[in-house]
Amino acid sequence: MMPLRETRRALGCRTAWVLCAVVAATVTAAGQVAPPSRALLDRVWKHVDDAQRRHTSACGTIVETKTSPVLTRPLVARGTFCVAGTDRFRLVYAPPTPSRVLYNDGILNVSTDGGAHTEAMDVAASVSRAQKYFSGPDSAANLERDFRIEVSETPSRFVIRLTPVAGRIAKRAARIVVELGKADAFPRQITIEGRNRVTSVFDITVDELDVTPKASTFEVYDPRPLGRRPPKR
Repeated sequence: MMPLRETRRALGCRTAWVLCAVVAATVTAAGQVAPPSRALLDRVWKHVDDAQRRHTSACGTIVETKTSPVLTRPLVARGTFCVAGTDRFRLVYAPPTPSRVLYNDGILNVSTDGGAHTEAMDVAASVSRAQKYFSGPDSAANLERDFRIEVSETPSRFVIRLTPVAGRIAKRAARIVVELGKADAFPRQITIEGRNRVTSVFDITVDELDVTPKASTFEVYDPRPLGRRPPKR
């Protein structure tokens, strides 16, 4: 069974990806968004919203670099990803630490040792809580309470800096920085600075947009009883 901390590590990229999009979508009222950033944040969200309507899927490569005072050298993991909508994704890390993470409509599968060990989890309730926090009726109040948000831009990217100031995330993360490509609004780099002084940087390259993945791409083992499973798409 994969340790929980490793599961969280493998899911870090997608978590921050979703976090970025939802924060941009919901924080539009007064609060802890720096005044010069407000108009730009609205512009970023419109850009993200337009891109989400225009693009149905994305696949590419990812490089995760982890640094820490206790590491003699950075740990580097390379892999591939594919995402379709907001409810299906696939993340595969290559050797020397091979692992595979599949998420499909509430079900998470985490495989290690080249697929020799797989843990299947029903995370629908957790995902629902996260969606309610980030995009429910109280989302703006939640984010204004728990984050300080700054937005800037370079010639090719939008940069969103999230500094947790309260809530559970503040206990684990010191800062989250998400860089979005202006051309397609997809993340190009995500940096997560932990309170434990571990920093993970995810460099993302999008190779394909709007492809039609094979049916097996997001196929998961569903541990739920047959009566609780939704119809297959």
